[in-house]
Amino acid sequence: MSKSKLNRVAKSWIAYDMGNSAFATTVLGAFFPLFFSSYWAGGMDEITITKNYTAGLTIINVIILIMMPIIGAITDVRSLTKTFFILFTCISSLTVGSFYFIDYGQWILALSLYGIALFCFAASLVLYDKILLFVSSNEDVTKISGYGYAFGYLGGGILFVINSFMVLNPSFFGLPSGSEGVVLATKWSFVSVTVWWLIFSMPIFIFYRQLPFETEGSFSDALRQIFSTFRHISENKNIALFLLAFFFYIDAVHTIMQLAAMFGDGIGIDQSSIIYALILVQFVAFPATLFWSYFGSRYGDKNVIYLTIFVYLFALFFSSTLNNATDFFILAFFVGSIQGGIQASSRSLFAKIIPEDKAGELFGFYNTFGRAGSVLGPLLINIFLSYSNDLKVALIPLAIIFLIGLVLLYFVKER
Repeated sequence: MSKSKLNRVAKSWIAYDMGNSAFATTVLGAFFPLFFSSYWAGGMDEITITKNYTAGLTIINVIILIMMPIIGAITDVRSLTKTFFILFTCISSLTVGSFYFIDYGQWILALSLYGIALFCFAASLVLYDKILLFVSSNEDVTKISGYGYAFGYLGGGILFVINSFMVLNPSFFGLPSGSEGVVLATKWSFVSVTVWWLIFSMPIFIFYRQLPFETEGSFSDALRQIFSTFRHISENKNIALFLLAFFFYIDAVHTIMQLAAMFGDGIGIDQSSIIYALILVQFVAFPATLFWSYFGSRYGDKNVIYLTIFVYLFALFFSSTLNNATDFFILAFFVGSIQGGIQASSRSLFAKIIPEDKAGELFGFYNTFGRAGSVLGPLLINIFLSYSNDLKVALIPLAIIFLIGLVLLYFVKER
């Protein structure tokens, strides 16, 4: 496959991020946690809702932790990268659309379907990240990875603005006014994610070709290859150190992404302000991610990760003093300015230090350590909430997780 800069396949790869980011923005970051609190788990107090939600996330992400390397390995021994990529994308996007049919109080059903959508989202990203190696050269990988995240924030942000306007002004779209209209608008927002995601997936479904180096093998071959890759990781100190560092700091990043809306709602910020703040995150993130992509190409991906972790630590400290909507907007600006940078530079740094012939498995391990889920963050927050019943205090472990990741990253050698 040609690796020329921004060829048709590379552009298709970037376009896919514009589609799947609708899940990350409308569903994961905003409307699912807000709707879960106010509608599907209606009648519960905020602390109980947060405990149930974080417990569900922990279970979902443990399953992701186990399964992602297996999915990556299977696609390395069988010519199934594109087939599985399409399959998981379709299942996840269609499951999101099914949220339309979940009624008031059905929080267990909502969380179960969300688990299926999140699992398939994670699986599609294992393969999507693997494909990055074959649509870019080593010199281009930082730039193309950055473009993917940047245009992902733009695409996801555009749909999120439309959906937010519909939720805040349902009568403008011909829906009833009042709470009934808000419920219907939110449900239609989930349907819009399905449509948007599938439309922007079409180019890569059409133009990406199956990789010629993949060999045919059995499921047992895939399992043996996982153990072989695990040994390879344990013997390759640089890859092992990166994955361990990544496991900690990206876990904290994704915990913030998944719980930001619920945190704001829990401390009394009105939902319209939360929605506007999340819109701000998307449109700050677009130019900021392009900046970090340039910075990473010039000064190295590790330096991007260092700087963004320090900003995250400041944001966590600031969140402990947060009292009103204005403070929440300031916090959203800080998060938006760094979120895409740490994600894109982590992906490109990892792509530079791994061998191509084990890309599927290794990106399976990469995703295992937090690309589309988090385990430690929700678990620790759940434990802290059990003792303190204070959402602000419950954020303390995230700072510790960031610091552990920062220290481990120092020992990783960047090519």
